[in-house]
Amino acid sequence: MLLAAAACGDDAQIPGATDPATSESGSTVGDPTGNQPTGTTAGDDSTTTADTTVPTSTSTADTGTDSTSPLTSTSNETATSSTSTSTSTSTGETTEDGTSTSTGATDTTDGETGETGVDPCGPDSEGPLLNCFVGCPDELFAVPPYVEEFDAQAQYDAHWGGTWAAPTLAGGALNFGPHPMTMDWWDNYSPTWSKQEYGDALLCVRLRLTPPMVGIPDEDMFEITSRLPADAAFETGAMALGLLTADEQVVFRTRIAEAQWQEHAEAPLPLDRGVENTLDVLIYSQGDDYVAELRNAAHPDDITVLPATAQFSPKGLVTLLGWRNSEAVHVDRLVLGAPSADAYPKLAAELP
Repeated sequence: MLLAAAACGDDAQIPGATDPATSESGSTVGDPTGNQPTGTTAGDDSTTTADTTVPTSTSTADTGTDSTSPLTSTSNETATSSTSTSTSTSTGETTEDGTSTSTGATDTTDGETGETGVDPCGPDSEGPLLNCFVGCPDELFAVPPYVEEFDAQAQYDAHWGGTWAAPTLAGGALNFGPHPMTMDWWDNYSPTWSKQEYGDALLCVRLRLTPPMVGIPDEDMFEITSRLPADAAFETGAMALGLLTADEQVVFRTRIAEAQWQEHAEAPLPLDRGVENTLDVLIYSQGDDYVAELRNAAHPDDITVLPATAQFSPKGLVTLLGWRNSEAVHVDRLVLGAPSADAYPKLAAELP
């Protein structure tokens, strides 16, 4: 089945891949989605000018942002294609990137009611789904969802592809990195992608990552991509959710070059440095609209809601990518499918 953004790898299934064994430093290496990088290194500044021409086969419409002036992950500006702001539900304070409310979060579904008499986890409640659901339970989805526990090599091989610095299965998790952090950028990826293409769908991922004590922007990150066309050049035809651990930020963006992204929306992501953080991540795609919910188990009252809009392919691969991670990233559970009847109204209300 399934972010993440740019991947550098080879697979016989994807046209245009090259043999990694024959690659040398500075040479052009095939991307796992059939992309053809320009051959610069991962150490290049992400603001370097690059050819951002999008092949007609990989993008169905203009995203609304001039592709010759892409916004990178280090930019403080929001692309013009963004139509709404992010929402955090815990602090009650307004931030630069969005608004926040003070609904609070609950980790149980015991049916207790608050002062308003409304069950905070019932069908009539308001607020993020992650107020009441932990660890990607099946009840978020219409039956039957696709569930991946990453505990069987045969199941992984049947549903996932990716051979370049491939992630490993161990301890009931799909493990990415840690990577050598070399200037040879093709050594610093662990991509994987689904063998099935998905359209409008809800994706839930439970993962663990460790932000370094001293983070390097544009290097320590993990990405989850929704609906990536198989023939996409880089991520030109997909929406990627980037977990930027160095910046403690989450961003919806589109990869347009080896280390360049066009940003659609961003929000703070609370993380504790030097220790393992457990995150639940929801991504819902409906037409040109997307919304993500994120919660750090160490900060359960701080749920980030991030909506964004971009015109991409109506369906595609789901991808996961570890990008120059100095610490390993572990994906423990992944569930993908249509949202349940109770979950759908809340997700729809969060769409831009």
